[in-house]
Amino acid sequence: MEIRHLKMVQEVAKHGNLTKAAENLYLSQSALSHQLKDIESYFNTQIFIRQKKQMLITNTGKIILEAGERILEEIENTKSRIKKLTEKDSGEIRISTECYTSYHWLSAFLSEFKTLCPKVEIQIVPDATYNSINALLENKIDIGIVEDNLNSKLNYTALFRDEFFAVVPPGHPWSQLNWAAPELFYNENYIMYHIPTEISTVYNIVFKHGQPKKIYKITLTEAIIQMVKAGLGVAVLPHWIVKPHIESGELAAVRVTRKGIKRIWYAATLKNKEQLPYMNIFISKLAKHLKLAEELAMFEYN
Repeated sequence: MEIRHLKMVQEVAKHGNLTKAAENLYLSQSALSHQLKDIESYFNTQIFIRQKKQMLITNTGKIILEAGERILEEIENTKSRIKKLTEKDSGEIRISTECYTSYHWLSAFLSEFKTLCPKVEIQIVPDATYNSINALLENKIDIGIVEDNLNSKLNYTALFRDEFFAVVPPGHPWSQLNWAAPELFYNENYIMYHIPTEISTVYNIVFKHGQPKKIYKITLTEAIIQMVKAGLGVAVLPHWIVKPHIESGELAAVRVTRKGIKRIWYAATLKNKEQLPYMNIFISKLAKHLKLAEELAMFEYN
């Protein structure tokens, strides 16, 4: 039993005529008739009733026809999906980052990329946030926006550099400092994203030798900023997030530690996985986009 046999049943049922079906299948009438008998022998049932020039499908034939149509449709869908993934200018990119705040600048870039590669679909995989490395290694995503370049199974492209700053309300004692030492945080309430403290790079640097008075874990960036404005605690956020609030005078920014807390973001991909042209376009254009955003987002601090 082969796929072509299912197509034969489909054509004969469609036309109800052996001659017309044979023409569409580029077969002789006798060859088609012979192969239909083979199919009937395979299923051990009569599929068509031969009545003069008509071919009437039986009840068991209808079952075979319906199953065959589902199989043929699934095969076409599979071919279409594979074609999308292997064509040079169309396909899908599954992407995630190691930080929810990163989706802010990622979404701004997607419209720009869409004009370059209109046939490429971008699927953001939020479930892989904070777990992008494992998602890449398990082929659950195609590109991970990550904070380090240490895994030997991945290729890395540097995207941009950012720095974390402690943010406090205007008039807070820290606003007059050039930088805030970690021990200063131990007497403050600390406001952070709603993630385990053990996976927070910043938390483990600042609170390596102590604990805050109280921890507030918040999901939304704007809610964190509003809590800081209200004087409920301090937060440590990337400069590009807090820049508008610093420029408006609603918040003050202070470097954390004398050297600061800086990081480089990378676009990571699996080494042994084929990289189609639109993947390379995505990464190179994203790097340029974020480099410009980095330059625009920098600000002077006290």
